[in-house]
Amino acid sequence: MKTIFNNPHLFHVSTPIDVDRFVSALAIHPNRAFVASVVQTLRVGLWPWADTNPTSDFPETWDNAWANIASSEESQFIATQCEEEAGKGQHSPAFGPDLLPGMYSTPNIAVPKPHSDDLRLVANQSAGEFCQNNMIDKSKTKGARLDSL
Repeated sequence: MKTIFNNPHLFHVSTPIDVDRFVSALAIHPNRAFVASVVQTLRVGLWPWADTNPTSDFPETWDNAWANIASSEESQFIATQCEEEAGKGQHSPAFGPDLLPGMYSTPNIAVPKPHSDDLRLVANQSAGEFCQNNMIDKSKTKGARLDSL
């Protein structure tokens, strides 16, 4: 959390919801647990079933940006997409070659869209030994389709 607080320019969060007003409007909602869950999500974010303070088996940072890019076209596509996402506030701007404490990088790859010559940007959060998806307790996700959340 210290990295987030010390680098707010890297972690822009924007929501049109006034959370305090939302809480007030739902003061008499009968499902208090649901309201509390939604409010927590609005205030601190959501990553279902993830433990972002994993065991000591996980390093403090992990550079997992190893993916080999198959072609210069794919490399240019990934660079352009990342610049566009940063411009929209969806990706953090570049901040240097080293990860900050608590950061894990994710391999970004380009895959063809079905029935098209166009490419799609994919962040593979299941790649590698210390991938982000290994922070999820698999026993809690039985039956859930995480791709549809």
